[in-house]
Amino acid sequence: MIWVAWRQHRKQALIEAGVIAAAALLLLLSGYQMLHVFKSSGLAKCLATAGADCGDLRDSFTNHYNGYQFMIPLFLLAPVLFGMFFGAPLIAREIENGTHRLAWTQGVTRKRWISAHALMVVGFALAGSAALAGLVTWWSRPLVTSSGGGRFAPGIFDLRGIVPIAYAIFAVMLGLAIGALVKKTLPAIGLTLAGFAAVRVPITMFVRRYYMGAKTMLGPFGQFKGPSLSGNGDWIISQNTIGRAGNIVARGGGLNFDYLATRCPGITPPTPVPGSGTAFRQTGVDAVQSCVNRLGLRLSRTVQPAHRFWTFQWIEFGVFIALALVLALFVVRRVRRLA
Repeated sequence: MIWVAWRQHRKQALIEAGVIAAAALLLLLSGYQMLHVFKSSGLAKCLATAGADCGDLRDSFTNHYNGYQFMIPLFLLAPVLFGMFFGAPLIAREIENGTHRLAWTQGVTRKRWISAHALMVVGFALAGSAALAGLVTWWSRPLVTSSGGGRFAPGIFDLRGIVPIAYAIFAVMLGLAIGALVKKTLPAIGLTLAGFAAVRVPITMFVRRYYMGAKTMLGPFGQFKGPSLSGNGDWIISQNTIGRAGNIVARGGGLNFDYLATRCPGITPPTPVPGSGTAFRQTGVDAVQSCVNRLGLRLSRTVQPAHRFWTFQWIEFGVFIALALVLALFVVRRVRRLA
């Protein structure tokens, strides 16, 4: 049965291998060049030095490689492609073409048939997603390190480590389940994409942050040009500027000049300069900083600490593997009951 499944899916496997080889070539060539610049420019050494001001080096590197940002959505879509083109057509195409009548009436039981085929395509997805995840993790390291946002940020977390493997396995099982339900290949492909997004987006945006209790960090507001608070690599869930009594002065960690103006003489909100287009009159930095200090403004951040990255990876891996197992049970029961 394994040999039959391989013969049926080997074309898909060869296409997958070709696409991954092309992606690997692109990532290796661009990654080595990017890593060379990251080190030779002095940025890597600067970032590794505690307290060093790397602003100019960081900005230069980020601006130079900003064009690579377009690749992130492509890699975020990679897991669902396994579900759309390996999982969704497997059962739907058999029923649509009528070949299930032959396949399911031979000596092989339906359970054994679906198990062999499902294991085959899950194996393809596992191998392909693991290869891509490893490559993307290595390739994105200079970009993630230079950005200062850390690997925990949504969109980056989803590309690295082990979670892309779980996403791909879940996508394949989702495609199989939808294909067994709708029995039409093209609708199954489209619904797999929609179903995958319907699960992934809420978990990323609303559920992941609650895997473990978040921590609240308090620190001085810092300098006028921006709040400063330690926690490099932490996932910042929310941040606010708060007063001495703990009241929220400005959401997002900025300054509310209307609030300052009512409490500090001489502070005025930025006002447009007549006839200047985009120029603004604003209070001097020293006056604003003096007001901030007098009011005791602080920055409050709710974060998931950076050291929890792998804990969250394993939790999310488990969530999607559990969902995949539930779908696998459904697929077996569905195939056994199909006419």
